[in-house]
Amino acid sequence: DHHRVGCRVPVRTVNDARPTTKRWSLNSLGFRFLVAMLAVLGVAMLMIAIAAQSMFINDHDLRLLMWALVPAVLGAAIVAVLMARPVARDASRICDAAMRVADGDLTARTGVRRTDELGEAAAMFDLMVDRLDAVERERSFMLSSISHDLRTPLTALRASVEAIRDGVAADPDMYLSGMERQVRALSALVDDLQLHSRLVSGTVELERIRLDLTELADEAMETVRPIAEARHIALLLEASQRVLVDADGPQLARVIRNLLENAIRHAPDDSVVLVQVDASDGRATLRVVDQGPGFPSDFRERAFDPFTRADPARDTRTGTAGLGLSIARGIVIAHGGSIGVGDGPGGIVEMLLPA
Repeated sequence: DHHRVGCRVPVRTVNDARPTTKRWSLNSLGFRFLVAMLAVLGVAMLMIAIAAQSMFINDHDLRLLMWALVPAVLGAAIVAVLMARPVARDASRICDAAMRVADGDLTARTGVRRTDELGEAAAMFDLMVDRLDAVERERSFMLSSISHDLRTPLTALRASVEAIRDGVAADPDMYLSGMERQVRALSALVDDLQLHSRLVSGTVELERIRLDLTELADEAMETVRPIAEARHIALLLEASQRVLVDADGPQLARVIRNLLENAIRHAPDDSVVLVQVDASDGRATLRVVDQGPGFPSDFRERAFDPFTRADPARDTRTGTAGLGLSIARGIVIAHGGSIGVGDGPGGIVEMLLPA
């Protein structure tokens, strides 16, 4: 219905592409209020006329009643206008905000504060726009982060290709090795993006089996040990018992590797990264502890958000795309567990799973 009070009807002209405004049309709120009140008075007049026709009311009383109805009709019209005006005004505000959102302005809000159904509709509209704004900001941040993280390997690849093509590469094999590393980095980023998308959409299928979390942690440590040894970082496993969980082995192993790689990346040289595995009260616990500076206080709540890094410059030497912890959280939640940052000193990430 385009003929609402205060709403702009989408009538397009040559000189003005925006909708125009029509007020007090046949379907407007004010007109409907007035018609409703006049209808009530009309029914009352009809009943009076029927009573007079049936001789229940004499002519003198009938004239008095008819004269009394005249100010009642005028009062009804005034009341209808007064009641319709704030409703029409707030409806117009909702329509104006909707048009601004439709034009791409996600800062638009209705500004309507009421306790009735119209106020509830306005509040729900503002909440919807808040969420749309948050999604848009997250999308912009994601695109900015991805483009930044793609730029470094692509720039290195282009420089290597140009050097080899122009014949200025002193050692082509070395350039090819570097190109291979950059291609692997790009492939890893694409894989992370795909897995993150599947986790967000809830399409990741888990093949759960009964497995030993301690053994899985030990295997993950062996996988990342060459990275740790390159910086003389010792990897230690601390477990007093076998901890059995129902989980998807490859996916859970990926979580542990992500946590270990993150800990190794932020740990100082010649330090220790400790993995603790335990179980109590029906919960399995895996904790990764490093001797680095730990999570900044202003970053702790955002540590598991996608594409978020403590380093605002997103230096490739201090991290990757910022998806490791986000993917870890998604996989752990899919297993019915939880993951969070522990209190220092050092960096601590703790994972809890149903045992």
